[in-house]
Amino acid sequence: MDRAVLEKLTIKEFCEKATRPDFACHLELRFSEAYGKGSVSPQEKASWTNSLPKLATLLQTLPIAGHILIEYLMPLGEKRADCVLVGADASGKTHIIVIELKQWSQGRIRLNETFNMGWLTVDATPPYPTDHPCEQAHVYRAALEHQLDFGGETPTFHSLAYLHEYTESDDELLRLPHFDGCLRKTYLLTRNQGIQDASLLLSQLQTESPIVERLVSPKIRYSRSFISNFSDKLNCSALFKPTAEQIEAFKNIAATLDQVEQPTCVIVKGIVGTGKTVLAMLLIRHLMERGKQPLYYARSAAIGACIRQLDFYARGHGRTEYYMVDEAHRLNKRELPQIVRDKRLTVFFIDDNQWLQPQENCRSHDIQQAAEEAGQHILEVSLVKQLRCQDAGAYIEWVDNFLNAGKITRLDSTESFEVKVVDTPHQMTELLKTRAQDNTSCRIVAGYCWYWATEHKPGIGHDIEIGDWTARWNARASYATWNRSPGLHEEVGAIYTVQGFEYDYVGVVIGEDLVYRNGRVCARGSAQQDPGLQRYMNTRSGSQEEKRATFARIIRNIYYVLMTRAKKGVFIYVVDPELRGMLRGDLSDVYR
Repeated sequence: MDRAVLEKLTIKEFCEKATRPDFACHLELRFSEAYGKGSVSPQEKASWTNSLPKLATLLQTLPIAGHILIEYLMPLGEKRADCVLVGADASGKTHIIVIELKQWSQGRIRLNETFNMGWLTVDATPPYPTDHPCEQAHVYRAALEHQLDFGGETPTFHSLAYLHEYTESDDELLRLPHFDGCLRKTYLLTRNQGIQDASLLLSQLQTESPIVERLVSPKIRYSRSFISNFSDKLNCSALFKPTAEQIEAFKNIAATLDQVEQPTCVIVKGIVGTGKTVLAMLLIRHLMERGKQPLYYARSAAIGACIRQLDFYARGHGRTEYYMVDEAHRLNKRELPQIVRDKRLTVFFIDDNQWLQPQENCRSHDIQQAAEEAGQHILEVSLVKQLRCQDAGAYIEWVDNFLNAGKITRLDSTESFEVKVVDTPHQMTELLKTRAQDNTSCRIVAGYCWYWATEHKPGIGHDIEIGDWTARWNARASYATWNRSPGLHEEVGAIYTVQGFEYDYVGVVIGEDLVYRNGRVCARGSAQQDPGLQRYMNTRSGSQEEKRATFARIIRNIYYVLMTRAKKGVFIYVVDPELRGMLRGDLSDVYR
């Protein structure tokens, strides 16, 4: 996709088309063509039907000119601004106005009762929390101001929240004193307030501006304040705090990159725990500070959520010649030609044994082939220092033997790294509670063998039941909080939450997707509750033998990731009694 916008129209064209009954249908048909994937939800189409004609009616009343960009993709991340207006004033100065549209009516919003931090709750079915609409508009405005290259020109940026169905009351909630910061940054227009200020703002658009094309086909350029903010937050982040070994590895990679002048693809290979994501963040800062404009890509929603704590984003539509790809093993190899195309530098961080789904088929040799076909110089860097599971070489070897080499051997705990196969999940929990002191991080993780019943009921009920021990999966989209909190978190993390992160102590629950039967360890598809893996086992083409082999490899990969999250100790509970006994025994060559 070369465009960052669903539809680009002159303001005059928009005012003519938006009031037609088929305009929302037209946008729906354009969606997959413009963005290359996805579909339009009924709620989104309804918002177009209800809000865009209202905006057109407002704009028709003013003598203005310029362009409107509908559903504008931010240069970083995947969020979209409802509309962006672009035009020039009488002196030729370009103005960019970000507009947030809301269908809210009076009485449908209230202060968030859970957090009471200025957040709002919208009474819908079900109710949902949201930021103040002026804050939402300002976030988009700031992104355009600090992340885009306007070719040496400096447009003036504005933001407007338009609540076209909302009538303000005398003691208006949206204008409470603790929203003053939002209201100073963004104009608020409702049915009965703000029309004069909004009209003066919009009336600055007198003619069209060529800068609109730099928005339609955006190129990344970080402002100095953006780089400084990113660097400060990276320095303060406990999740991305590098060790001395990681800093040394970063210096070696950076020095290698600085020596190469031609277009280059770097393949950084590292097993679990070698600090690939931390190194990626250090490299991004290194490139930013040298006037490069790197983008970062990671498919993991959990890693993406934590990157946003740095005011940075995984993925993005803005063009760049410098691209960092974390967890490249989770790509589909068909994506590679597009990724390496027109790049000065692409860095892939990969572990060929950490893929989790059948479609995640990108391996190191695929990256090398794509880079060779693009005519790029290739560098390979290996990270061999295991930074997680400190001083636990014997444990890492034991896990590798168990899950990859097909051997189960006896393992004894050591003073430097504590390991124990426990008899009950209660015992595992108690061991973690005793370790959860000071700033120690302790987590329970598990194979995806229990249905996510609490998905839409965070904090209520449970998902996992083993005898009289119960627990629930971590709440949806709570990745950053779950991963960075000290102590023992009461929720259990699944593979998609924990991959890429580390903790001091980890309790691992091996579910019934891995059992010991007839002298061998077996992967059981019937025990899996991962919807993607269920679909694969039930509908994917290919022989049953091939599917079983792929499924077994995925299960081994999942538990390899789960069992290598800890820095100080691991406590393992196995649901299957026979496998639990085997892990505490001393036999070999049982995995087939």
